[in-house]
Amino acid sequence: MRLKELINKSIYSPTGYIGSIDDINKLEQYIVYNIPVLKEYRQLVIATNYSNNQYKEMNEQLWKKYFPNCVVLHSDINRGHNFGTVDLDNMIFDYCKENNIEWLCKSDNDVILLPEILDKEINEADFYYLNGIGYGGIIKYNFDNNTIINNDFYPQTWFYLINITKVDYINDKQYINETYNQVQSIPNYNSKIWEYIDGWSCETFLRNCVERNNLIKQHLTTQEKYINLLEIIKKYNIHDPSHKNIMIGGLCHFQFPNQEIIEI
Repeated sequence: MRLKELINKSIYSPTGYIGSIDDINKLEQYIVYNIPVLKEYRQLVIATNYSNNQYKEMNEQLWKKYFPNCVVLHSDINRGHNFGTVDLDNMIFDYCKENNIEWLCKSDNDVILLPEILDKEINEADFYYLNGIGYGGIIKYNFDNNTIINNDFYPQTWFYLINITKVDYINDKQYINETYNQVQSIPNYNSKIWEYIDGWSCETFLRNCVERNNLIKQHLTTQEKYINLLEIIKKYNIHDPSHKNIMIGGLCHFQFPNQEIIEI
């Protein structure tokens, strides 16, 4: 089947942070650009945290300007990098469970979507994803593309589709709270929690969720495109595994709008 069929019955849930009027203005550009794809979703459910609560109403009005029936979830707290992200993910997950949502398409509010993704051919699965890997990960596999393809599983959190009815939870709230309290006492904490607590990452939590619940998974990138991506990572020594500003089959985490996009 085509990805469009799954998108038509999914809710689209971008998460993000609004820290200024400039963020609101940039967000509108992303929304307008993505409208041809966003209108294909069953519904939009947005989760956002803020530097100041004054931006809540502005954010909601912006989304409803283009999608009057969307749902905007506001986080009353922002626990900073990584913790704020998992808090928003949990808000969306809880909303899906409470409202008997079957399919969730989780994204970020700085992702761009090209209509070509609607024509992607997919098989029946419980989880559709883009795999994340950087130069360090490639070194771990001794630059062997086939071994990476067959063994590496590190799903990106900026775009994936998941059958919520087959999942217990995404992020362990108790663990998140315990580790948040733990890092508060670290002198000069640099917000890179993975440097202090091994295995703490949004991608690891998502991978654990998929494996714990025995979900059938499918990579949304063709093998040919994925090999091209691996070669680009090697060539340009890209260590960030989240592939920012790299367009992969019509999907791009466009975090740096003033920089060029590498198209796979």
